[in-house]
Amino acid sequence: MKFFEYFVPLVLLALSALLLGKGWLAFDHSRTLLARTEAAQGTVVRMAPYLQGRPGKGKLIYLPEVKFTTAKGRQVRFRSNEVRRADHFRTGDLVPVRYDPAHPEKAVIASFSALWALPLIYAAGGVLLLLFGGWFLRRAVAGR
Repeated sequence: MKFFEYFVPLVLLALSALLLGKGWLAFDHSRTLLARTEAAQGTVVRMAPYLQGRPGKGKLIYLPEVKFTTAKGRQVRFRSNEVRRADHFRTGDLVPVRYDPAHPEKAVIASFSALWALPLIYAAGGVLLLLFGGWFLRRAVAGR
């Protein structure tokens, strides 16, 4: 019986550590991206339809195609891997772009959601599991 009293809190605490670790890695990736890339202003040229999954069972998603000019004057066009609704961006919308000067075709749309949503989701989930796991563990230890 004591095993199960400690099992749930320890699993929650382990999952919390996993989520907080993944959150830190996602945060560090975004921070590094901002530190090692240059900023530019891009223009959405179209929302490209893309069939995700198997033919016949897939889901139609849209990926924004953006063009921008690098600091050296090179015109670059890229397709973002950030899935959006078809009406999220419209042709002609201006978007912030971050790009590596050595590989500008690997640019990303530098929106708040693209940079910080994943780290925040992982961190929030990790903190919630930490709180619940700590509460359950405290109850199990106090019940001794």
